[in-house]
Order: sequence, then C-alpha cells, then structure tokens
Amino acid sequence: MFQKTRQRQYAWRQRRPLKRFSAVIALAIVWPVSSLIRRLHRLVARKQAPRRILVIHFGGLGDTLMLTPALAAIRQKFPAARVDCLMSHAYVKEAFRQHPRLDSIRILPPYNGQWIISRFANLFGPSLVLAAIRYYPELLLRLTVARYDLAINFGLGDFDRRLGNAFMYCADIPIRVGTWANDSWLTHSRERLSAHRHRVDEYLDLLIALGITNADTAYEYPVTPSDAEFVEAVLDERGIEQNRPLAVIHPGGKLHVNSRRWPAEYFAHVCDFLCSEGFQVFLTGDQDDAAVCDEILRLSRQQLVSIAGLLTFSQSAALLNLADLVVTNDTATLHLAEAIAVPRVVSIFGPTDPSLLVPQNDRHIVFRSSLPCAPCMGGIIDASTERCWREVKEECLWQTTPDQVIAVLSELYRRPAVRVASA
Repeated sequence: MFQKTRQRQYAWRQRRPLKRFSAVIALAIVWPVSSLIRRLHRLVARKQAPRRILVIHFGGLGDTLMLTPALAAIRQKFPAARVDCLMSHAYVKEAFRQHPRLDSIRILPPYNGQWIISRFANLFGPSLVLAAIRYYPELLLRLTVARYDLAINFGLGDFDRRLGNAFMYCADIPIRVGTWANDSWLTHSRERLSAHRHRVDEYLDLLIALGITNADTAYEYPVTPSDAEFVEAVLDERGIEQNRPLAVIHPGGKLHVNSRRWPAEYFAHVCDFLCSEGFQVFLTGDQDDAAVCDEILRLSRQQLVSIAGLLTFSQSAALLNLADLVVTNDTATLHLAEAIAVPRVVSIFGPTDPSLLVPQNDRHIVFRSSLPCAPCMGGIIDASTERCWREVKEECLWQTTPDQVIAVLSELYRRPAVRVASA
C-alpha cells in the first residue's frame, strides 16, 4: 500500500501540475502585455531586419545535418540577428551545441514520444492552441518573453508542423514561416511542392518567403581541436598507423518501424576485403550499436577495431575527418560524412528512399533494392508508415550482397581518392 502511494506521488510530481499551472497563469499575464508592446513598437518604429530569430526543428541528427545549409543561408541573410533553435531531443542539442550558426538551443520537455504525439493527433484550431498551452506552458512563456521577430518551422511531418505552428502563434511572433498551406496562423506559408524532393531542397524552399534564393546546399559541421586531439589519442592507444588508409564502418542505426541495418555478416565480408586491401578498419556507433559491432568482430577473419559507444557525435566527426572511406547504413553517419567531406561514402539503403536523403555528388555510392515494394518509407517516418509485410522482413536489405559492394570498391580504388575541402 505504501509503495503504491509513493508511485502515485512520484507520477503526480512528474506531471508537474503546480509548476505547469503557475506557468499558465504567468503566460496569461505576460502574453497580452507582450502583444501590446509589439504592436506599439511596430507603430512607432521603422521597418528593420529581424534581431531575434527562432528556428523550430524536431528532427534527429541526420535531419539536423540536412538543415545546416538553411541555417547558413539564414545567417548570411541576417548576419546581425541572434538565431536560436527549438529541438525535441537532448542528444541532438548536445551534438549541435557548438554549431557556429546557432546562438542557443532549447529542447521540448522530455515526454515519451508516442504519448505526447497521441495528445496532439488530429487537433486543429483552438483545440491545438489549448493543447500547446496545457502541455508546454513554461516553454511558451520563455518564447513569449524572448520576443522573437521571426520564426521558421522546418517541420515536414504532421505532428512537427502542427505543434511548431502552434508555438509560433502562441508566442505572438510577428513573422511566422511554415509549410502548412492555408494555415491562418502563418504569415508566410509554403505548400510542399512534392513529397519526393530532397530534404535539403525542402528546407531551403521555406526560405524563399524571406527572399533567400540560390542558397548553397553544402552541409556544415565543424571539427573542434579538442575533439581532434581526443581522436588522435584513441588512434595512438590502439597503435593505428597514420600512413595507412582508414575505413570507418557504421553497421548500426536506429531501429524504427522497419530496420535499416544491413546484416552483420555482410559487413564482416566487406571488412575482410578492406583489410586485405591495406585499410585499417574501425567499427563505430553509439552504445546501442555495440552488439552488432561485436558480432562483426566475431564473424570477421581480420583484425578490426570497434569503438562503438566510446565517441560522442562531435568526436565521431573528428574520426571521419581522418577517414578515406565510410561504409554505412542509412543513418546520421551518412550525413556527417558529407559534412566532413569524406572522399568516398558507400551507403546501403533498404526501406528508405535514397533520392530524398543522399547528397547528390560523385563521392557517394548508393546501393538499393530492386524489389517493387522498395522503398516503402519516404523521407518522413510517421504513424502512417506500415511494418514490412514480407515473410523475410526487410528483404530489400538482404538483396544487396557483399560481393556487389566489394566489386564496386575494387573498381573505385583503381582510381585515387581526393578529399575535397570541408565547407
């Protein structure tokens, strides 16, 4: 009985009802005052460039890397403005906390993803505004007090667009840019031209409303001296020879609705080939990828090095900065390799569509299935994405064989690889 009481009390504290109620009251007081000040200021002040800009983006690591060309374009258009970003994941905030295009990053309160998404499903108009105030009053209070002049919601999925637009409206931001056509909450809306365009192009399309056109599509992710020094120390500890080519193999990746992981035994075959060709092979990933890296170590006949779970995202960037080749699934590592300008990147695609996600240049080699049902997932993975119906789940990944990848690598390394300068 006592244990159940404690559990109920803990659950009540986690919901923070008193803190949220206090924030709602404060928001009710601050919002009309802030709105009045804004309108008076617009009456007496000359039209001027935005001084404070809010970027709303709820994507993961790879999506945020694809957003970096848009961030660069915003900075170039408004060089004197402060640019803040609202994200949904703490690990993305940590990875981008030192990014030169952002002044600060906020994250949504850490609700369980499925739980909070269900609270906003099929909400529109006043119901959506009330839900945003109910679940995020403290965040809305901070956004209102910050008095942003311009906000851009880069959300493409229904939940991201709906919630981001509600935040901009509730915070009374004068210029509100988003992708929801005919949304009266937006001052500048742009309907998605097609769901089959590259993610970078979709993000840049939003900026046309601000007079930003012909923006550079190069990804950006800086390598800091401290991360470079850390990686150098890791290589020294493991006796890695700097004069031999380095191949980074990333066999993991998040397990979403359908797996995007190429089989471990396939990776092992490719690793054996690369070792025989003189490469030093590193297996990378986060802590969730350690098991598949260990499986590849067990299956391989060559001497490989696994550092899964040992490097942060920014330290992984420093490792890629030394790499001559990356072989990866459809994960953030693919996009990080582009930002670092690794000379050659081989990516294995199954259920997802590479035309929406892979950078379009000669350094990237893409393998994809010829099954008629592939790709079954587009650029956005949401509640409408169905689980693979095949008897052999994700058979599209199995269709690409190690021999096919090895044949292409053999052909590639008859020509010298050239590292291009990072953006």
